[in-house]
Amino acid sequence: MELTTCPECGLVAEVVDRDVWEGTDGPVEHATVRCIDRHRFVLPVASLTSPQQVVEPTRRLAPLVRVRRRPMP
Repeated sequence: MELTTCPECGLVAEVVDRDVWEGTDGPVEHATVRCIDRHRFVLPVASLTSPQQVVEPTRRLAPLVRVRRRPMP
């Protein structure tokens, strides 16, 4: 698994695919990345960055809600 940083939110993202596209100056390797917040991008490999050690979320997640079940009669 190869990790990088999401270009939109800065969270950890995984490189899920790589491909080579023809460019005006020759072939350019691209990577498809998907972050834990479900953003998805196709970027040149040269623009990938290393994930940060400590990731600060850009927003707070809603607290979990527990469902109360009624006892069976």
